[in-house]
Formats: sequence, structure tokens, C-alpha cells
Amino acid sequence: MRSPVLAAALALAALTANADDATKTAKIEELFRITKVDRLQDQVMDQLRSVLGNMFDQPGVPAEVKSSRKELEDEVWNIIKKRVSFEKMKGDFVKVYNENLTEVELDSILAFYKTPGGVALLEKMPMLMKKGMDIGQAQMKDVGPEIQQAVEKFIERHKPK
Repeated sequence: MRSPVLAAALALAALTANADDATKTAKIEELFRITKVDRLQDQVMDQLRSVLGNMFDQPGVPAEVKSSRKELEDEVWNIIKKRVSFEKMKGDFVKVYNENLTEVELDSILAFYKTPGGVALLEKMPMLMKKGMDIGQAQMKDVGPEIQQAVEKFIERHKPK
């Protein structure tokens, strides 16, 4: 008599866990929708493409390479887009969010993004990120010669004698 009761309890627990997982997954997907994470990734990808293009603008790149760079840029870009699309990675993102956020945390995050402050943050986030990237890129330009010097010293120190 105990075995059927235990089996029923386990079945009910499994159904509840599956329902909880479905509810949590739905909340994660709502978070993705509200935060427009797919558009955010598109913006990051656009910035990445810009960085890729800037690689050819470095001193020392032969003129013939610079003149035909568009062909290589497009080829490399197509490879990247196939591998790094949001739709392709969405399941992995859901898993990461599921493993790292509780349902209570998701409820709180969703509630915040529905407030005027949350909406404003979401609307302004692309501009904030772009300006942050610009600041970072400006800093990296200034540090480039210093890094190059450190690399040259490192190579010199580690040359076989």
C-alpha cells in the first residue's frame, strides 16, 4: 500500500517540478522579450563588425589589402553571424539564466523593468553601452604604444641566448 502512495507522490513532485521549470522558462523568455536581448546582441555584433573593419586601418597594412578588405570583412562576418546568432544561442542563454537566477529574482527583475525607471534604462541602454564602448576604445588607443613596448621588452627578455 505504501508503494502506490510513494509512486503517486513522486509523480506529483515531477509534474510540479516540470510546471515550475516551464513557468521559470517562460519568465526568462519574457525577460529576453522585455529587455530586447536579441536587439542588444545585434548592436554588439555591429560594434564587433566595426572593430573588425578597424583591423585593416592599422598602420603597416598594405594598400592592396585595404582596398579589398570589404570582401574579407563580408566573408568573416558571415561566418561569425552563422555561429553567434541569438536564435542559435537562445537555449544556452535560457539555461544560464535558469541556473543562476531564482524564480523570485526573475519576478523582481521583471517587475523592475516594468517600472518607469526600468523602461527608461532599457530605452537608454544601447546609447549608454555605445558611449561606454567609445570610452573603452579611446583608452585602448592611448595604451596601445605602451602595450607594444611591453611586448617588445618581453620578447627581448625571452629570446634564446
